[in-house]
Amino acid sequence: MTTAAPTFSLQERDRRWARIRAFMAERGLAGLVIAGLRSRDGFEPYVTNESIQGVVVFPADADPVHLTWNAFRILGRDDPGNDREYWIDDIRAGLIGPGIVAALTGAGLAAERIGVVGLRNKSPMELEGYVPHATWSHVLEQLPGAVFVEVSLAFGLLMMQKGPAELAAARHCARVGELACAEMIEVTRAGIRESELYAALTSIVYRAGLTFTQPGIVFRSGREILSWGPPEWGTGAVPPRTIGPGELVYAELMPCYGGIETQQQMNVATSPVDPEWRRLADVARRSYDAGLEALKPGITFTEMCAAMAVPVHEADCWSLSPLIHSVSPACLLGTLHDGAEKVLGDQYPWLRTLPPWDDAVLTEGMLFSFEPNACRGRHRVNIGGTVAVGRSGAEELNTLPCRLHEVR
Repeated sequence: MTTAAPTFSLQERDRRWARIRAFMAERGLAGLVIAGLRSRDGFEPYVTNESIQGVVVFPADADPVHLTWNAFRILGRDDPGNDREYWIDDIRAGLIGPGIVAALTGAGLAAERIGVVGLRNKSPMELEGYVPHATWSHVLEQLPGAVFVEVSLAFGLLMMQKGPAELAAARHCARVGELACAEMIEVTRAGIRESELYAALTSIVYRAGLTFTQPGIVFRSGREILSWGPPEWGTGAVPPRTIGPGELVYAELMPCYGGIETQQQMNVATSPVDPEWRRLADVARRSYDAGLEALKPGITFTEMCAAMAVPVHEADCWSLSPLIHSVSPACLLGTLHDGAEKVLGDQYPWLRTLPPWDDAVLTEGMLFSFEPNACRGRHRVNIGGTVAVGRSGAEELNTLPCRLHEVR
């Protein structure tokens, strides 16, 4: 990397915590239970600047308590040579449900109005929340006098409004994603296995000191591919596929730095290239450009979805995945399967167009994955990168993934 990786200071912690306290005051909350656990969006690290897959109990008038399931996660605080600044001093290990009860009771909040993050969260992979039943049923049984209020979306929108330090981290993350995209163009050839390409992409990200948001890299190759997900090899007992000539290779990269995710939607075609793919790539690019033109503070998310859909509809195409969604966190998701029932409805009668799940007014500092995809029949091209809402318009954080690439 040509630039040093940014870090988050205690001043950044204080800025975030002040915003969280204002959030509680606006909603009449005496405290928050912020569940990170194994969720993909990391509500917990926003408060802690750590990754221990736990829960934060945040009283409105006191410092937060950090809970984790296992002491192994926190014993390293006393390791010789560990000179990092920790944001939360009160950290405890053990069963999470009893930990929440003890922290709320100890703060005098056993009969107060408490906000909860993660219980009814609607992000990709977690459409029905991610707090375990055993954890939450224990809390309800032990604290019958408390009033719990679900605030996942509202807290997600708070997180989406990035400050200067967070935007610097996002730009750094996107730059590493750009390097991985360049590596994909260099490595992709007919005759290599998907696993070889996957290893090359992950190597770039990990060597730069980043990690991935789950599921890491969505990956597929072939000619007429509509499925979308992480590699099946390794989990299923199937060998990695060998990329052939005249195929498309899809990779949705989800690098993460400082708890901030960016995304890159790479689509590389091996020769001979089907002319239909070039036509679909042009449609997808027009959708991307329509999004750039529309993006500004004050527009609503549903208006953004509608603007990006116009070029796709005008070209008599349909889209499988959202044309746009938020990142860090992914709490705003665009239209799903737009027109898919017209093409695949006989085979998959349950497949139908699903409108955006939630709406919000966009503000400066929000991050979005622009991922326009254009489908005709069973042919599909998907491009795009991460875009920030600037003071007067769009700030593109990626360039390479925003068009179809062709290799011999």
